[in-house]
This record gives sequence, C-alpha cells and structure tokens, in this order.
Amino acid sequence: MVLAALDQGSVDDALAAGRVVDAGGLLALESLATAEEGVAVELQGLAAEGRVAVVLGDVPDGADAFVVDRVGGRPLDELAGLLQSVPEDAPVLLAGDPDRLPGPHPGAVLRDVLAWGEVEVRDLRPATTGPGTLGSLAAAVRAGQLPPSDPQDRSLVVVPCVDDATVLRRAQQLVGDSIPRSFGVTASDIAVLAPLHRGDAGTRALAAALEGTGAQVVGLHEAAWATQRWPAVVGCFGAETAGVVSRAMLYELALLATTHLSVVTAVGPALPEAVATGVARRRVTLLAGLLAEG
Repeated sequence: MVLAALDQGSVDDALAAGRVVDAGGLLALESLATAEEGVAVELQGLAAEGRVAVVLGDVPDGADAFVVDRVGGRPLDELAGLLQSVPEDAPVLLAGDPDRLPGPHPGAVLRDVLAWGEVEVRDLRPATTGPGTLGSLAAAVRAGQLPPSDPQDRSLVVVPCVDDATVLRRAQQLVGDSIPRSFGVTASDIAVLAPLHRGDAGTRALAAALEGTGAQVVGLHEAAWATQRWPAVVGCFGAETAGVVSRAMLYELALLATTHLSVVTAVGPALPEAVATGVARRRVTLLAGLLAEG
C-alpha cells in the first residue's frame, strides 16, 4: 500500500493538519470523507421517508421523480450536492449498473446502497441490446456465462492466443482486414481496448502496432465511462492481465460494441473463470459503514 511508505510521524502530522481523517482505521482524504458523510445522511433521510429507490439501467423518460443517473460515474461531492437539492417531497431514483467497471472517481455508491438493503430496487436492464450473440452477451455475462462464438453469426468472436506477440498480430489482422471486410466498416470505426497501458499487449504496444490504421486504441477503463460506442470493438487481454481480468471488463466490452466484438485473449481459462465467478477487487469505502450505522 502507498500509505505504508509513510512513517507514523507523517501520518500523525497529516491527521493533525486535517488533510486526512482516520475513519475507523481507514485513512481518507477529508473532502472525500465529508462527501461520503453527506451522501449517507441524505440517503438515510430519504429512505426513512420512503422516497428513494434504485433503478438498475436507465430510467424511462417522463418518470415523475428526481432522477440521479450514472451514479457510478459521478464524483461523491457532486452526488451529495444533487441529493441535497432534491425538491421537498419529491421521490428520488438512483440509476446505474453495479455490474459495470468501477467509475473514474472514488467511492462505490451504487454497490454500497444495494448492499445496505434499505431501498427498493427495480432492474430495467434489457435482456438483449441488439441482434445476434452480441445482443444477448451483456445479459449472459451478468449471469456468469460466456456464450460460445457462432460461426453463422460472427457478431462475437473469441480469439485465443498463445502469447502477447500473437495478440498484437491478431489485432492487426482484425483491424486491417477481417472486420472491415466482414462488416463493411473502416478502421476508424473500430476501437481497440485493453485493460492495461503497460505490457507487451497493453494500449501502448497496441497503439504502436496499429499506428497509421486509423483504429482508436483506448484503455478499457477510460472507454467505459465515456459516452461513445463503436460499431466494432477489439478487446485485447494480454498475458499480464490474467490476474486482473474480471467479469465487469467483458461486460463493458459487450456494452461498447454495437455490431461486432472480437475478444483477443492470451489469459487462457482466466477469462471464462472470471466471468463465471464474478470475483473482482472491491473498493473499500466509508459509505457502507455509515449507511449501516444509520
């Protein structure tokens, strides 16, 4: 841990200066702790009045409620401010998807609220997002299943590789020939995504291998919380990702591709195992404890 590099004197100085707070043994930036406390207080009050519920997915247009969408992608202080601005007596809907990758900001509000168990939950995520195997992939992954590729469908293709060099070669082949020829798209319509920037099959290596093709090489976590989707996506899992690959990563790939997804993997059984188990690193937050104390 980074904080382990601090001697106790440095920690004590930071606590005394108010830069961090000691919350039940957890060190947190004071501003984050304050924001989580603010979120907890507002949610507890709304729940006590029966005025808050969670929607998994998107809230339909015209809902007669104060909607806080993309909960997992918002900063904690912004969420606290939104909850504090709820009109008197208005019902509140918190919308998001706990199966997605963690958002770009600290916290895990949606997962903490679901674990709290004090609010009604309605799952409005569609069973399919489009035709073919790709269209049903997101729901399958949520259920812990990785469906096999259908040679007649080709909307989803899993490409096993023996090493990272093969991952690069197959990515070049898919971007430069196979996907444009099969689906009538240009390389600029293709996103090549990887969970790591480093490594022989990370985004830096992929960008060098695909230089000049027009394909967009992006980190998977960065792409997950952007608003863009692509006609075709190539998800690359180099050997170094075997220890970090998760169900949420494949779930994001399924959501980001509209027509075709190629999963190029050198992690062997780690990918289907990650989808089946759903095990992922859990963010430690103050909010879970604050809600439980309520």
